[in-house]
Amino acid sequence: MAVEVVQFLVRKFVDSLAEEASGAELPFSAHFYDVKAELEKAAISPANADELRLCLYELDDLLAECRMLARLPKTPAGCFSPSEAWRSNKAKTKVVAVKRRVLQCVQSDSSDHAAALQGSAAAGFSRWTTSWLEEGSIHGFDQQLAELEVMAFGDCASDGGLTGVGIVGMGGVGKTALAQLVFNSPRARCRFFPRIWVCLSRTACAGADVRKEVLQSMLMALGLEEEVILSMDGGNSLAEMVFAVHEQLKGKRYLIVFDDVWDVDGWYADVVGCRNASPTGDEWAERLAFGLPKERGGVVVVTSRLQQAAETMVGESNLHRVRPLADGESCWAIFMDAFSKERQPATDLTTVNNMKDEIVGTCGGLPSAAKTLGEIFARSLSSPASTSSQELSKNK
Repeated sequence: MAVEVVQFLVRKFVDSLAEEASGAELPFSAHFYDVKAELEKAAISPANADELRLCLYELDDLLAECRMLARLPKTPAGCFSPSEAWRSNKAKTKVVAVKRRVLQCVQSDSSDHAAALQGSAAAGFSRWTTSWLEEGSIHGFDQQLAELEVMAFGDCASDGGLTGVGIVGMGGVGKTALAQLVFNSPRARCRFFPRIWVCLSRTACAGADVRKEVLQSMLMALGLEEEVILSMDGGNSLAEMVFAVHEQLKGKRYLIVFDDVWDVDGWYADVVGCRNASPTGDEWAERLAFGLPKERGGVVVVTSRLQQAAETMVGESNLHRVRPLADGESCWAIFMDAFSKERQPATDLTTVNNMKDEIVGTCGGLPSAAKTLGEIFARSLSSPASTSSQELSKNK
């Protein structure tokens, strides 16, 4: 199934790229077309399917980001403003990073495949998420959301100290969806300001540059002008940024989500601790926790596939382990949401309904699997080849 999912995502990426030919000029199109050429001739196998799947999800997000850049107004000289130029440069960095990972993935043989992927991890962020929650698109998490809200908001009435919550579980089980539900819940909206969403990734590991990326994201969410953020580029810029985050959050009750955390080191450790710390000068650069004031309270939510990473940031006693959806109807609802968005109006639903039990079983309680299968079925049943799918269903 993994290979079939990647093959579907490749077709989806190729089709999306073809749609750009008639629109505004796509930034960094040469890199996208290089990736397209490699993917179209690549031998997709179980050995590289997982990594290619992640790359293709990122490419879909990057296409959307570049479409937005293409619509931005330019100056009479045809240039971006300084802040928009900064965004453009960061987008290019991500596109080049994903391109490098794809090339290494499809060109490496199985003997050095793992080494190639490890080397590509330093190329850029692996996946990007946002706090945006699509209404009605998340099903089956009511009980787990209630448990998380008790953990996150149970002590909100008391002043002082931060509450840490770690959401852990396998890939595709719904960690980000749960974090989005918490972030956008009525209780969060009325009790916390500001609310900040920071996407980390598998490649967000030790290193000053990545730490600066995290702090820059926080400062941008807090409303600092990008020119001011970019000016923090001296020898002690990390300390300056941590101090700036602290000053912006001081006296506020805030909610911060660090989503998709992978490798972390001591700089990220115990973000809800250090309550009585009084750093000075360059000491501000030593800990992310120094940038998170504790006097008014607040909540820090961390999501990760790696339990140890979440433990490092919020402590073992503050973890919530996400469970696969036990209710098959919830998986079916997610599948049908994705299927309905992609399918053609004339698509016959009989084939899909006849395969309901098999589809739900294949999902294994994973929301992301249900969504991807919905998209695959919609595309396949809307194409001329859909007849074969119907025949397959009849023969089961």
